Amino acid sequence: MVRETGVSYYGVAYPERAIEDFRDLLEHSCNAVLFGISEFDYWFWHENTFKLIELAKLRGFTVYVDLWGWGKVFGGEPPSIFLQKHHEYRQVSAKGKVYAAACFNTEEFRNYVVERVEELAKESDADYFFWDEPHYAWLKEDWTCRCPTCLKLFKEEYGYEMPKELTKDVVEFRQKKIIEFLKLLSKTVKEADSSKKICVCLLPTTEPIIGIPDWETIAEISEVDMIATDPYWISKGLSREEGIKWFTEFGAKIVELGKKYDKETQLWVQGYRIPRSRVEEVVEGILKAGELGVDSIFVWCYKAGEGSILASEDSKYTWDRIGYAFRKVRIKER
Repeated sequence: MVRETGVSYYGVAYPERAIEDFRDLLEHSCNAVLFGISEFDYWFWHENTFKLIELAKLRGFTVYVDLWGWGKVFGGEPPSIFLQKHHEYRQVSAKGKVYAAACFNTEEFRNYVVERVEELAKESDADYFFWDEPHYAWLKEDWTCRCPTCLKLFKEEYGYEMPKELTKDVVEFRQKKIIEFLKLLSKTVKEADSSKKICVCLLPTTEPIIGIPDWETIAEISEVDMIATDPYWISKGLSREEGIKWFTEFGAKIVELGKKYDKETQLWVQGYRIPRSRVEEVVEGILKAGELGVDSIFVWCYKAGEGSILASEDSKYTWDRIGYAFRKVRIKER
């Protein structure tokens, strides 16, 4: 049963402006909001970051906090302050290339994230922490990470040098380490405030190169309360028919895992870079998510990306149709 509908929200730091947007969210039948908080936002707009969360809670929204693009191991467009300052802790590929992504096995990056997550958990009114598309550096043929830290850890655990091929042991090691990182962050949140919940949003793929081929390893984490995925078929270049089929397959996978491991479930629908001729597919996706029986339906992003690099062809029209679909889903569940 769908209990909430919401969108991602970012790029606004002034409370008075956000209050107007919150009214707009309510008018578009949203009762939840995800704050995309970049490393820059958290550093530069630190005080107002907490204020916006507080204001959203006062207006009755369920609030999610997304470490948007942090270290480039979480999904999102924003650059990473950590990467700007710490070139030496970046991921290294099998071919020896250094990529713009932090290695989450390094103590320095772990401490950097844990310190800020702990503060957010202790001092904010957020309901959920959202681990957004955790992944290794996004490559087509090459893979990561073979930095000095990873090479050392692999040899300690497996007793031999890490190969340059993506072998069974390497795939297992990579998944194990990304799971350890997510467990660390999740435990940090729970120890800071046990009432807060954790949502992990998985990329819609089980390809080993991303890092988490076995989704059950996420669902098994005791600190994780909700599992999600975001099968954005329009950006993937799929037709309507192919896209809805693909979306449904991954949506059903999430629902099945939720039932098996007693987790809440969430599906994301693409609401950015939508051609006007395909807006009704967004509506169809939202309604399909409702039919699948997820607990939560979200759209990326607020106002269909109006004015940004993610803008839809007709953002205002797309945003209105998203509101229509949300209302329809919410009415159906009453």
